[in-house]
Amino acid sequence: MKLDKMTLANAFALAIAIAWVVCSAFVLVLPDLSMTITSWWLHGLNLSPLGLFKLDLLNFLLGGITLTIAFWVTGYIFGWSWEKASGK
Repeated sequence: MKLDKMTLANAFALAIAIAWVVCSAFVLVLPDLSMTITSWWLHGLNLSPLGLFKLDLLNFLLGGITLTIAFWVTGYIFGWSWEKASGK
């Protein structure tokens, strides 16, 4: 299998887009548990002063689009770095 930076970037973007949809659905259905899990992942940080999740369509779309773009760029840079490091 040939590692191509464009393929890797697309795979990163697709993976995070799927994770974003699943995570958003989880937040929508179980907001309290989502806040608890987020606190666990942030080393027990007290998130209550930040308020509750505000998941509306605009936040869902803008968050998903920007996160997908960020992961595509990350995948591309990783692929480019891999090519440079492997001497290709």
